Amino acid sequence: MPIMASQSRSDARGTAQLLASMALDCIGNPDTAPDQEVALNNVYRLLESYRTNALFGAERPVSTRAEPAAERLALRRPIERHMKDVRDAIGFALRATFAEMTTDEAIQKVEDVLRSVAYPNVVQVVPPPGDIRRTAQFFEELIRRLTVG
Repeated sequence: MPIMASQSRSDARGTAQLLASMALDCIGNPDTAPDQEVALNNVYRLLESYRTNALFGAERPVSTRAEPAAERLALRRPIERHMKDVRDAIGFALRATFAEMTTDEAIQKVEDVLRSVAYPNVVQVVPPPGDIRRTAQFFEELIRRLTVG
């Protein structure tokens, strides 16, 4: 996640939505991608974190005692407050657009498209148009799922 996600006022959903929007814009207009290399790399890191459960695996243990809602919220670190929402949104978007693939296969397709957009002069194999279209659909669905309010 970008530095802004570590601030207590930040919402992981908004950060992920911003990154997904930037990726979608770059897929639709590859000429803008060189200016968005950092954002595209952050999208890649977000997907890798989802795939490996590195960032999303830290769930607060279920308590057996009743706690007031304010106390439960205060005990969570700020970055964890909406990570489950981001994880669920990514999972839903992957299933909606790449239903016949495993999670790893779907993420690999999305990453291949991002790589071809971010580094067009380095990538030797351009993804098929169908993969590019489905990756755009993935980001559209992810943005819809992350919309707050």
